[in-house]
Amino acid sequence: MLWDKEIIAKKIKYDYPLPIFDVEDYEAKYPVKDTLYYKDTLIYQIIGGVENYELYRQLTSIETLQGKTYKIITRNSRVKQNEFVLAVTASVAAVIFLLIMTVYLVNTYVAKKVWQPFYKNLEALKNYSFEEKKPLELKDSKIQEFKELNDSLTKLTDKLRTDFNNLKEFTENASHEMQTPLAIMQSKLEFLMQSEHLKMDDKQTISNVYSATQRLSKLNKTLLILSKIENQQYSQKEEIAINDVVNNQLEIFEEFIASKNLTISKNLSLDVKVTANPLLFDMVVSNLISNAIKHNYENGSIEIKTNELFISVANTGRPTSISSEALFERFKKDSNSTESFGLGLAIVKKVCDVSGWDIKHSFSDNKHYFTLYF
Repeated sequence: MLWDKEIIAKKIKYDYPLPIFDVEDYEAKYPVKDTLYYKDTLIYQIIGGVENYELYRQLTSIETLQGKTYKIITRNSRVKQNEFVLAVTASVAAVIFLLIMTVYLVNTYVAKKVWQPFYKNLEALKNYSFEEKKPLELKDSKIQEFKELNDSLTKLTDKLRTDFNNLKEFTENASHEMQTPLAIMQSKLEFLMQSEHLKMDDKQTISNVYSATQRLSKLNKTLLILSKIENQQYSQKEEIAINDVVNNQLEIFEEFIASKNLTISKNLSLDVKVTANPLLFDMVVSNLISNAIKHNYENGSIEIKTNELFISVANTGRPTSISSEALFERFKKDSNSTESFGLGLAIVKKVCDVSGWDIKHSFSDNKHYFTLYF
């Protein structure tokens, strides 16, 4: 508006004459000859046969030009100005939005195209198993860095597969070779214990040696089982009725339960099933029940609960001197009993780890609670 006023003033000053309207004597009205001020005003208009008032910003200027006093009024429609600002803002916003969307879509397409082989190879690596006895198959890529990564992964998995197979064979062979001499030793010791020419002290010594060979044989089998579980050699799974396994294991331990005069209470939900390897699940339930019997009082109790979420085995007993986490470590036991290796709960923990389950221990009200969450 000031710019418009200056144009009009210059027209009056240099390009005179302009059409001049009659005005009042502003020299008497305004002591200060040169002044200007703003105000908002409504202008009556008829546009397209519609009467309305439009808001204008008005600049009024009183200036003395060529020895005469002029009143210069300039008006600027605020409605049109706001519409113009809004239109410009919307246009700029639309352009920026389209630009961002274009960059995003192009970047997404290019990134997806470039990284597609990487994600496919990553998925193949996640699903790879040494049990399949075949090399890792990776998708080729034109990117040099991905090519080098594929070569390194292929060499690494080939070496790991070879080491895995060698270790697996060594474990199986060592276990088998150890079982043979142990079986011979047990047979010879049994023969000596039946001899009538030995003194009682000698028979007792031979009996101790025989017990030691039995423990060694059992330890060898247990460590072999742990090794097979870690190597995920029990990969076959099927749907198992939990209650059937629990009842079968209770029948197996029936004599041990009776020898301690233990009370068994069961709270088994009907038709509860779990998908797992049958041998491993039997092993878990067997170890939990065996542990509840071994570390129980005479005339104690065992409580077993099952549902679709967990299986819980609770037994009376004294507090442990080690933490709940340490109970599941190998050779950790809160007992001086020579009958326990401290491997039963370690097997349970290892089976839970490879099966995606969780096992927890707690102690309250003079009872140990072992809860397996599926």
